Amino acid sequence: MLLATCIIAIAGIVSALAAVVSTIAVRNGITEQTKNFEKQATAYRLSLSVEAAFRLEEFFDSPKFQNRRSEAASALLNQKDEAEAEYVFDFFDTVGLFVRLGALGEDIAYSMFFHWINLYWRAGKRYIGGKQKEVSQVWKDFEWLFERVSEVERKRHPDSEDLTMPAERLKSQLQEEYDL
Repeated sequence: MLLATCIIAIAGIVSALAAVVSTIAVRNGITEQTKNFEKQATAYRLSLSVEAAFRLEEFFDSPKFQNRRSEAASALLNQKDEAEAEYVFDFFDTVGLFVRLGALGEDIAYSMFFHWINLYWRAGKRYIGGKQKEVSQVWKDFEWLFERVSEVERKRHPDSEDLTMPAERLKSQLQEEYDL
């Protein structure tokens, strides 16, 4: 009887150890699956971000929007009929919203649009500020985006002239946009 009790005890210990090992194996499997899922989700988000960026770039470079950019640049250059620039401000407000919500990566937005975000924000800052006094939230995502991409520029190129944008350079770049 003592032998049977010992065998039952050993079988119980072996079963308990097998359950512990099985639990550890399942936990490791779940951890690995979670890591794989996170990698796939990250890759998928990046893929969607790139797709959104290409669509935004396609729209930005379209003849219709180039015409709007030219009109906006003229208005900002001459500080006359600056409401013509609102369509461009709206575009960058949308880009800012996409970045803020994570639908478009900050680095992608910086890479594709920094030059124009910087140009239109600096050229339109006075007009935008006036409109924000009337409607405080207008172009807030554009403002947020400008701050974010400027920070990226500051980290990558601390001596960048774009961060100070001399008046003559601003005028020259607006003229280039006008000449589209």
